Amino acid sequence: MLEPRYHVIKDFQFESGEMIQDMKLEYATQGIKKVDGEGNITNAFIYLHGWSGDFSSVRNLESVIGPGKAIDTNQFYVISPTALGAPGSSSPSTSGLRTKFPQYTIKDMVRAHYQLLTGGLRIKHVRGIMGTSMGGFQVLNWALQYPDFMDFLILNGTSHRITNRMYGVYHLMNQIIVADPGYEKGNYVHNPTDAMEKSAYLSYLWSLSPANYEECFQTRKEFTDGVEDRKKDSLDWDANDIIWRNKALLGHDMGKRISKISIPALILAINQDQIVDFNYSVLPMHEAMYNSQLFHYNSIWGHYGCTKDIAKTEVAIKKFVRLI
Repeated sequence: MLEPRYHVIKDFQFESGEMIQDMKLEYATQGIKKVDGEGNITNAFIYLHGWSGDFSSVRNLESVIGPGKAIDTNQFYVISPTALGAPGSSSPSTSGLRTKFPQYTIKDMVRAHYQLLTGGLRIKHVRGIMGTSMGGFQVLNWALQYPDFMDFLILNGTSHRITNRMYGVYHLMNQIIVADPGYEKGNYVHNPTDAMEKSAYLSYLWSLSPANYEECFQTRKEFTDGVEDRKKDSLDWDANDIIWRNKALLGHDMGKRISKISIPALILAINQDQIVDFNYSVLPMHEAMYNSQLFHYNSIWGHYGCTKDIAKTEVAIKKFVRLI
């Protein structure tokens, strides 16, 4: 069982200059903790979840993170925090600030977790950091902001930039929410359910591989039933949380700075990923990061394969970690 814990950062300042007096960060741990003579944890490994999720999302990678797995919790002390802006940690909905919550950036998300680790958990250095999708955006920023803080990176279904199509989809998602009469400029009493469902539908239409939509649904009814199941996920979403998170995502473009990263990195990519395109997002990142290794594979799940088919990467991760 993963049990959530909480740490409060006093007077957290955002990149914009705005401040929150009490920034709450949620996290969970698993594995065996090793400490030095001064009580500092020496075997930490950080896992950062994707666009949706929280501390418990690490369970989706139990085929590669756990006792005896590629990331062996008998050797690593795995810490999985909930991202800044996601419920569980401080966000527009959980803070009570709603539209007054500062617009955060990927850098803010990283710096919040850095303060959690160094100030809350007494960690001066981690063995590695792994991020899935938007969590990988954070890992790359970790490498630029704190290059001496970790020994290796694992980049799972992610890139240093978002494509124009990815920009368009998430920008459209925000437009759908803001245009909904129930949004009321962010001051809604009840979450605008219709806008949330449309946003989930939009996301679903390109999260899988093209083959999945044709081969895994035999009838139109099966497909629409799948859509309805996806819409149910949105019942747990808050409109302001989604808009703020999407704005952080839309600002992700590291450009040529990616070539400054010299930390050993393993890039895990899916050939059929329509969100993180292999040719336009993954290959350019791999080519720019001279100390990176690339492992790519097929998955009918498309982008979802970075969790649903993560077992296909176990050998590659195990080999990579052993070499570091």
